Amino acid sequence: MNEQPEKTKTPAEIFCNGHLCEKNGQFEEARKAYEMGLGFSPGQHPWHYRLGCVLMKMDQPAGAELSFRKALDLAPGTEAYLANLGVCLDRQGRRDDAVRAYRRAIHLGAKNPVAYHNLGAIYAEEGRVAEAIDAFESAIALEPDAEGYHNLGLVHFSGNEFVRALNCFEQAVDHDANFAMGHYFAGLCLMKNGLYEEACGRFEHAQSLNDHLMRIPFHMGVCLHKMERYEQARHKLSTALEFFPEDGRVHYQLALTCDALGLPQEARLHYSQARAARKQGPLY
Repeated sequence: MNEQPEKTKTPAEIFCNGHLCEKNGQFEEARKAYEMGLGFSPGQHPWHYRLGCVLMKMDQPAGAELSFRKALDLAPGTEAYLANLGVCLDRQGRRDDAVRAYRRAIHLGAKNPVAYHNLGAIYAEEGRVAEAIDAFESAIALEPDAEGYHNLGLVHFSGNEFVRALNCFEQAVDHDANFAMGHYFAGLCLMKNGLYEEACGRFEHAQSLNDHLMRIPFHMGVCLHKMERYEQARHKLSTALEFFPEDGRVHYQLALTCDALGLPQEARLHYSQARAARKQGPLY
């Protein structure tokens, strides 16, 4: 008995197969499927868009840009296409072009927070505080989540607006109780406001959620010193020194604590190392 030949797949079936591959993380297979589907039916703007998304996941932003632009040629003004075009332009270092894409998406009434979030991040990096706050608040209004409140909190924190920042970080952990960075930055805000006991509690909680937050022993050491619990402070700062042995700030704080404990020789050693050392990255 003769076998029946396998049915030729339609372009839509090829696309669906590609989408399944993409969902399963098989990006090369998805790319091939999308390109094959588009070879048969090049006027499908959602397929160009999905091809762009896959190329972004494969870290090929230049190719993704071409796909997103083709999708926009076929469906001008589609906000998701513009937002993702902005992402791949930003990834290529073309920040001004990315800003224009995000702004266009917003001008067209973007209902997706991506454009607002990414535009806010760019403004924050450029020190355009008011615009960054406006962008993040717009993102939160569309989709309130822990990450959105955290990003807004970071802008306030960088501007030394610690009460406003704390409120944002508290809202972040209200949305996700296991959001370690929210608890961590809430601890920093509490410390900045002189609430050292509460800050230590938040730092400990953050560390229980993420043990890779290496700055926590330093900040706890500062808090404990402020509360005159010098021996505990010394222990925490010594732990911090294991992570950051060349950070002058850690040596200086440890020197202050050793002085408070009546250990002048150790204090002199750390004072001298603080003078010789270089700062190692941001305090947070």
